[in-house]
Amino acid sequence: MQTDNILLFPFREPMLYFYNKGLEKLPKDEPIRASWFNEFKLMMHNYSNKGKYGSLARDYGYEYARDFVDEVYFNIELLNKGKEKLNEYSSSGYKNELTTTLLQTFIHYVALYTSDYHLRIKGFSMSKENLIKVSTHLDLYERFKNIDAWSDEFILYYKTNYSKEYDAIINPNRGWYSDYRDYYLDNIKFSSYILFYEIKNNRFDCENSKKYLEKIASSKKILREFVDKYNVSSSNKELMERIIRYLDIKNISGEDFEKNENPLNLSIDCKYN
Repeated sequence: MQTDNILLFPFREPMLYFYNKGLEKLPKDEPIRASWFNEFKLMMHNYSNKGKYGSLARDYGYEYARDFVDEVYFNIELLNKGKEKLNEYSSSGYKNELTTTLLQTFIHYVALYTSDYHLRIKGFSMSKENLIKVSTHLDLYERFKNIDAWSDEFILYYKTNYSKEYDAIINPNRGWYSDYRDYYLDNIKFSSYILFYEIKNNRFDCENSKKYLEKIASSKKILREFVDKYNVSSSNKELMERIIRYLDIKNISGEDFEKNENPLNLSIDCKYN
């Protein structure tokens, strides 16, 4: 059942009223705002589509999807900027209740944005039209570069300061449908989108763009080890490989090891020691 279903109106509207009243009392830089957005809006969306991202605009329309995706992007930035406030939560006795939840929330936000950025009424995120869009739209390129930087900063902060929570959330033992899989698969996606734009617009540089190539290679290796070690089903393993082939850039490692299915037919020529 979609969250805008008329049967839910008597429950949804009072909930959103008090949600917005609560937001008015919080500072603009308070990362709890991002947690509330997750509780009151994102989780409702997840329940309505069983956690499958990519069809927000198709299910709810362009304007709703645009505003929702913009809020998600804002909250990714907000969580990263406010990450040091986690220390306040911890010292106030909310370590397990909030610090773990906020790491999951951050990963879910990146996953939704990476899947629903396209705002297309027809079609899902993994389509030729959407790959063309990320390779030609400067605003998307800049947003994905920001998300990449914020993700690196936020995840490293957790790994350094909240290693217990980090190990609990980004953990391969949680299986295929987990934050572990989402985190590394989204690394491949948004790093690829950044490279698509750079290659298409003559911004690609073997040295300056190397970090995105390395992130893709590292994430592919981790995911392949994951599916082999944890006996992931053959269908899910093939789904992962299809995504990798679809986003592949020719000569990404100096040679063509994978069968390339990228409709943009992009290639690079870099030699690394």
